[in-house]
Amino acid sequence: MIPQKIQALFEFIDFLDDNKSEYIEKYIPLCDELNELDKRRNELDPDGNYKDRRSYDNIQKQIKEKFAPIKENIYKPITGKMRELGIWAGDDVFTSIWNNNISEISYFKRNFSEEDTIQIFQYKQKYLDFRAETNNDFHCLSFVFQSLDEILKELFNFFKDTSKNEFDSFETKIVEVEDFDEMVKRIKDNRRKNIKYSIPSEAFFGTKQIVTSTKTPGIKNEIIMGDKIEVGNISNNTGQISVGKGNKTKVNGNDELAAKSFRWQKRDTIISIVLGIIGIIIAYLSMGK
Repeated sequence: MIPQKIQALFEFIDFLDDNKSEYIEKYIPLCDELNELDKRRNELDPDGNYKDRRSYDNIQKQIKEKFAPIKENIYKPITGKMRELGIWAGDDVFTSIWNNNISEISYFKRNFSEEDTIQIFQYKQKYLDFRAETNNDFHCLSFVFQSLDEILKELFNFFKDTSKNEFDSFETKIVEVEDFDEMVKRIKDNRRKNIKYSIPSEAFFGTKQIVTSTKTPGIKNEIIMGDKIEVGNISNNTGQISVGKGNKTKVNGNDELAAKSFRWQKRDTIISIVLGIIGIIIAYLSMGK
């Protein structure tokens, strides 16, 4: 029998599927208009020329007006539905999507029936179709879809008959850069692309860490900072988690949740740094106008 929390995820997938046609026909074209306005805005120098300032302010007004229905009719209903179903607890960085569901998913992977697999495959295809056919964060759902992809991939990857990455067509791609200047340049060049940048952080802290950047609203970049964490295959016996270079923490393989929780605790401790780095990127890009 499929547990309640997984049924809630399936109900949310139904919600997305029910609204998919409207999103594609009405709001993706609106997002395209916002992308074009954003491109025009970024070509201006509002702090250096009065005409550019007037054009910039006019474009800002258009962006605000066009974004309002997206926030009202996509962001609010989607996040509201997640809260209603108990998928998300309301936190700003959406880590509760993982924390609220991983325990039940881990249990289900050890206690499913053949009848359950039919429903699992149906909902997996429905979600993959939605993400591939929309392939858009609507300028406000980057964190939401990344978090949903992660928890649903944890479930659906267990129930698959292929070695192929079924999330590849819409999953964030990782590009390695050498330093901060290269990262900023690439961010400017790829403003509307779903790309994550990996950069060694010795320049900031003198230790091996990872700084990554992905598309979010506004400057369309999310900054995540922390040690590079590698999780090995956790069997039913024993496994280990490697945190950073040369550091190993062993866990009991039967406690898959403990292994996953360790990774999320690490993420939660660095969230304040995330916000600070976002501010640095915004300031840096503003200086480049």
